[in-house]
Amino acid sequence: MRIKSPLRLCIAIITVLVILWMCFNFVIALISGQQFSFWGNTLGDGVETVVVAGVDADGYRTDLILLCQTNRKDNKVSVLQIPRDTRVENRRSDRKINSAYYSGFEVLAKEIQQVTGVKPEHYVMVSFEAFRDIVNAAGGVAIDVPMDMDYEDPVQDLKIHLKKGKQRLNGERAEMYMRFRSGYTKGDVDRLSAQQELYQALSKKLFTPFGVLRVPGVLAAVKKHTTTDLSGGKMISLMRDILAIGKDKIEILSLPGEGKYIGGRSYFVPYQNQTKALMQEYFVTN
Repeated sequence: MRIKSPLRLCIAIITVLVILWMCFNFVIALISGQQFSFWGNTLGDGVETVVVAGVDADGYRTDLILLCQTNRKDNKVSVLQIPRDTRVENRRSDRKINSAYYSGFEVLAKEIQQVTGVKPEHYVMVSFEAFRDIVNAAGGVAIDVPMDMDYEDPVQDLKIHLKKGKQRLNGERAEMYMRFRSGYTKGDVDRLSAQQELYQALSKKLFTPFGVLRVPGVLAAVKKHTTTDLSGGKMISLMRDILAIGKDKIEILSLPGEGKYIGGRSYFVPYQNQTKALMQEYFVTN
């Protein structure tokens, strides 16, 4: 049937969106065991700070670190990328933040606070298997790969082979894109920029009407392969809050700094003044 009136078209679109949103909340209610609500259960006007980290195969080192803060009071979400080689003051020989999780979440949280001034309250540790499943559950992600990416590491059983150019990456190929390190001119700085593009492309896709319907599958993938201190209901509430805030209020940022060799080791050294200014602008600090 053809809809000739613009008003009728708008009503039809709004009706479809409302039905999709109700279906989404109904599915989430079934998964979480919570009472169904059209608006969903949210955090109200609270602030939640969570570290989301990609854990290496050994389960101890964090290859990817994201400090995420959901702020319903100011209606915004702030995400800070922290390079794995960020230099921190500790008693370990490597002085790199990516080895902090070996000693537990509390140590990682304190070292994140040392660098940023913000201590995460909760953690979500994501395996690479989970990352692949999350991307696949989202239906893949479109990325413009900046260069030919070729790298192999038999020790990690890691094989990366991607061609330059625009393409849709499934979970396995998105993992290759995220873990590639060797070809960037500015090292971790360029790598963070490339990863940021993937985060933005993925979030943009999930905020479409049909993308929202994929969220339960994404949550199922997260729940299956992650280690977290968040309850299922709390994680779902966080996801609802993010969806309610909207993609235009999500800021994905990178820790200011530069790569340096210190004592024969390669580090990412944060700029303290710039980091402090960035955190005060985008985060509620401790």
